[in-house]
Amino acid sequence: MTNYTTKKKYISYLQEFDYTYLDWNCLNNDGMQKYSDAQLLKFLKNTSKNKNTLVVLMHDSGDLNKTQNVLQDSIDYLKQQGYEFRNIQDLIE
Repeated sequence: MTNYTTKKKYISYLQEFDYTYLDWNCLNNDGMQKYSDAQLLKFLKNTSKNKNTLVVLMHDSGDLNKTQNVLQDSIDYLKQQGYEFRNIQDLIE
């Protein structure tokens, strides 16, 4: 069984128990290695393309990158692209 097939199988098991599976589909790579602020924003822009709904992964540890330096620019960019910000409850209800 492929990883994708296995993942779908386990997601269906979760649904049987009334769990909602949620995973990120957009990231800025801030946890991968040291990048410039411009690179972090570029990764976010690239991974957000052609998606109706985004779940964005960003880290707040500051071990590699200072994500807070590009947070406002990231929010502004996504709003300019027509995205609205909601809390997690809005996604699973």
